[in-house]
Amino acid sequence: MTKRSMAGARQSRRKELAQLAGDRNGVFTAAAARSLGVSSSALAYHSSTGTIKRVGHGVYRLADFPSSPQEAIIAAAAALGDSAVLSHESALKLYSVSDVSSSRLTFTVPRNRRYKVAPTADVELHTTSRAFAPGDVVQHEGFRATSLARSIVDAARSNTAPEQIVMAVREGLRRNLIVRRDLERALRDAPIRVQRLIKGALE
Repeated sequence: MTKRSMAGARQSRRKELAQLAGDRNGVFTAAAARSLGVSSSALAYHSSTGTIKRVGHGVYRLADFPSSPQEAIIAAAAALGDSAVLSHESALKLYSVSDVSSSRLTFTVPRNRRYKVAPTADVELHTTSRAFAPGDVVQHEGFRATSLARSIVDAARSNTAPEQIVMAVREGLRRNLIVRRDLERALRDAPIRVQRLIKGALE
């Protein structure tokens, strides 16, 4: 291969990588880069020159893309794969309808993925054997998260303080971020204590 053709191949890979990373605010995984023919040594080289920045274990961001306030979420979501969904208190916090302040990022993943460890110590994983219902997942810039209604119910299931759940329900309704029907649908199969708490907040 001539120098010109090698340079053309590298430029083509960079373009493919930019397209791949564009959906995640410039974030991509080492595995995704390797699938495009970018070697680990090439990643190490570009990291040392500042062309890319390492933002997690096996996760990088193209330097041309500005850092996002949600970069930790985006990086964790990239490491976990497309089936991971930000959930529980971490998702609830996105909507600014309560005062929850979790120190960990919580994701829900399919049970059949059988993750042995989270990508970083501040990531907590929940598993589910049931697919999310239509409307339960919302696409954010660079990651997916549960809807407000589903986030409220999941947070209540995992014992978030009742006053925070009540606040989230009432603030969500006041700001027209949810409607009663959304919550009633999300409550199907929820424990009785969760149903009572949320239905009480609706009164």
